[in-house]
Amino acid sequence: MSGPRDAAPDDPALDRFQAALLELLAETDDVEAIRARLAADPAFAPYAAYVAGFEPRMLAVASELVRRWGRRADDEADPAS
Repeated sequence: MSGPRDAAPDDPALDRFQAALLELLAETDDVEAIRARLAADPAFAPYAAYVAGFEPRMLAVASELVRRWGRRADDEADPAS
């Protein structure tokens, strides 16, 4: 199974996948929507088996944590956020 563990640490495709996952976790707590949107993007086809293996409870907790505690590096530079 190919997935993030198989990618080089500086792999741009992995960067895009991780950014998309974080964005989705910040947007919604609908775990099936998160999985479906990642699976629908052809750019993330190398990670399809990895995404299919996501536990729904893990995604729900990750979404809650990101929405409650997640901050972007550029948000920290903006005192209004």
